[in-house]
Amino acid sequence: MITIIDIYSYLDKIAPFKTQDKTDNCGLLIGDMNAKVDRILICLDVTNAVVKEAVEKNIDLIIAHHPLMYFGVKKLLKPDPIHSLIKNNINFIAAHTNLDVADGGVTDLMLTKLGLPKSDVNIDYFGKIVEADKPISSKELAEKCKVAFNCTVVKYVDGGKPISKIGVCSGSGSSLVETAIELGCDAYICGDLRWDRMIHAANYGLTLIDAGHFHTEDIFCEDLVERLRKEFPELDIEKAKNSIDICEYAM
Repeated sequence: MITIIDIYSYLDKIAPFKTQDKTDNCGLLIGDMNAKVDRILICLDVTNAVVKEAVEKNIDLIIAHHPLMYFGVKKLLKPDPIHSLIKNNINFIAAHTNLDVADGGVTDLMLTKLGLPKSDVNIDYFGKIVEADKPISSKELAEKCKVAFNCTVVKYVDGGKPISKIGVCSGSGSSLVETAIELGCDAYICGDLRWDRMIHAANYGLTLIDAGHFHTEDIFCEDLVERLRKEFPELDIEKAKNSIDICEYAM
């Protein structure tokens, strides 16, 4: 019999929960370590649509990248997915920043999807720096991101020079723009960029690519499904059909 503690222990092995950022909230957030597990659903965010899907599929455990509870929860009302998880007795594990920084984690997946070599050079605690095999233009790199992460649209600032040294970071990454410049990056790719960081990049000749928070992190879902299936072949494990980009785009 497989229980929550077995799944938790495996996740802790590949992406130790102790490595999570001090502001994060990873681990088993709802449920019982001794609960039996037959069916697991993987998603980026636990939305009401994901919980509804989990109920329909008799899911025992949801594993998401983003925690539902970053700060203290002062009330639980019906529209909140936390309410639905508890009501339907569904266990919930979040593997967030611990998975971002893990070997083979989200940032490494970004490099693989982009066809870039593996790197042990960090931008900071989060993010990696790699040297491309040959120089590439800003537009070419932006187009590679669009294909690699299945983006609807990619927004970028052209640094005006060939790109060889590339920094990458999944999800929010505005705070690392300055560091990428200081470390000599020609380009920096992440999933959330403030406007002032784009202006700063333009002034300093850094190509800056915003490939979308959802798109730079959703890539973890299929990877984790395959890893869990290999480790626990007796379980029914799948990516949630409702783990989607909730934004619409006027093109």
